[in-house]
Amino acid sequence: MPLDFDYSNQNELYGQMPQNIKSVLSDKNSSKRMLSLLGWQLLAENLPNETLLSKVEFEEKGKPFIPNSTVCFNISNTKGIVVLAIHNKPVGIDVERLRKPRESIYPRVFSSEEISSISCSEDFTRLWTRKEAVVKLFGGGISMGLNSFSVLKDEFEVFGKQVKIEPVFIDGFIAHLAVYA
Repeated sequence: MPLDFDYSNQNELYGQMPQNIKSVLSDKNSSKRMLSLLGWQLLAENLPNETLLSKVEFEEKGKPFIPNSTVCFNISNTKGIVVLAIHNKPVGIDVERLRKPRESIYPRVFSSEEISSISCSEDFTRLWTRKEAVVKLFGGGISMGLNSFSVLKDEFEVFGKQVKIEPVFIDGFIAHLAVYA
């Protein structure tokens, strides 16, 4: 969802959110909160049942889910865009603008094979969104040992599960979706 939104509607949109969603929005600054609000609104508009949004719960590390539902989803945003993935099995998605490589984080985030493959900003951003989509699929974080697995292939095994990554084509952005294969 490319954003061309009147930010003055933030309070109105916030007021329409169920309490479970408001609680995760309260600690965000204004611009981050707006992007998150738009993500939740996008989800609400695409759920098969309008009451499902109020049933959203959060795993220990913050991954949202709908208990006792076949609807799985993930939301990502970056300056200027919000993306939503809805699937019948767990899903992770990440979107970014082209990012300048931050070589200082390479050893913590990427495997040696991945580090060797980075030659430009596009390579870095592509790997970053692939890795982040997998992290979001698992509902983990940096403690997952991000450098212990490679996302160079479109299908691979990580932590005993087969994962498939697909590109999401959006002009001006790099995005990837991860699902269990």
